[in-house]
Amino acid sequence: MREKSENLMKKSKMKFSILTVLCLALSLSSAAPLWARVVTVEKDQVNVRQSASTKSEIIGRVDKSMIFGWYGAEENWTQIKLANGNLGYIRNDLLQGYDEVTVTGSTVRIRKSPSLEGEIMGQAQRGERLTVLDCQQGWFKIQYGQNAGWISGDYVELGTPVVLTSSQEAEAAETAAAAAGETPVHNMDSVTVGTGNPGGILSGKIITLDPGHGVRSDGGPVDPGAKGTKLGIWEKDVNLDVALKLKAILEEQGATVWMTHTGATSLNLYGRAAVANDNGSHIFVSIHANASESPQYSGHSVYYYAPASNPRFSGRRELTKALAQFVQDSLVNTCGRADLGIKESNFVVVRETNCPSILVETAFLTNAEEEQLLAQGAFRQKLAESVAQGIRKYFGVE
Repeated sequence: MREKSENLMKKSKMKFSILTVLCLALSLSSAAPLWARVVTVEKDQVNVRQSASTKSEIIGRVDKSMIFGWYGAEENWTQIKLANGNLGYIRNDLLQGYDEVTVTGSTVRIRKSPSLEGEIMGQAQRGERLTVLDCQQGWFKIQYGQNAGWISGDYVELGTPVVLTSSQEAEAAETAAAAAGETPVHNMDSVTVGTGNPGGILSGKIITLDPGHGVRSDGGPVDPGAKGTKLGIWEKDVNLDVALKLKAILEEQGATVWMTHTGATSLNLYGRAAVANDNGSHIFVSIHANASESPQYSGHSVYYYAPASNPRFSGRRELTKALAQFVQDSLVNTCGRADLGIKESNFVVVRETNCPSILVETAFLTNAEEEQLLAQGAFRQKLAESVAQGIRKYFGVE
């Protein structure tokens, strides 16, 4: 849902009222995580606990880079299965989630069981992306047509990370677990930049991505944005995951990509726009998920602001509209939801930037079907690919 300080009535959205702020700390604990299928450990000697609490008994320890299947979640914890078959919990801020792998071998066999002795059921080619279902003893269980198969971890690499839900409960747990050496490994309040592939088709382009929401004011709770009405996933997690997937695509294609944050930020809306202005971005893209008081609303839309009547914007009005339209068309053609069109609205992040800027509303968390889609890594990947395609068309390289 768009972060906005003006024109609040221009679009039917979930209202972030004073009552919402007062209830936020209570409601965060009921949020559902995005769907991941395997997780990697991001720190050495991480405690695995019997239940989802730092006060729970430690039943094992795992080390950095170990990979486990995802067996469920409880608030800010992920359940894994240890080698001895026992199930245990690890805090999400000590893990990284994934939902797909990319084949690195030229032609790799897919088997019916996780063993070189397993019956061969097919094969995958280099560069092919496969949906992951589990990981056991160096083998990944993957979706293969209508069935499930196994592929050796020696011939695949993990795809773009999936954001695992974290909230103020996880932050409080950091203090409680410090004595056990379980300090967080993610910087939750930073602007980051990644340099792209020098030979890519977007080489030389500077792009700022802004995952909507995630702002923390005066040490208070993080603004999570809208909440899904059925699964209960938070908008901030969807936005960040799509933005990270988009970042990976753009960098592979040569762009230098700045992120206004990678989880939570103290930057207000003006500060986010300033990131793009300070680094000389060619374009600015803010990623959001939509919401409405009516569960019937669905579809894609893209917002921009460049009034012809204002001399500050008139010189880039057509460029900004073109960027919005290219991205909107790509979303509709690739992801297939309703076409709500491009719309002009005076939102801070697209108004205060000095380059063509858009705010993308990917789909509605308050629509049951679209929330189900937004919870799936494959759909979020399609959203990211669609936005990237629109960006390539804007720059005239597709």
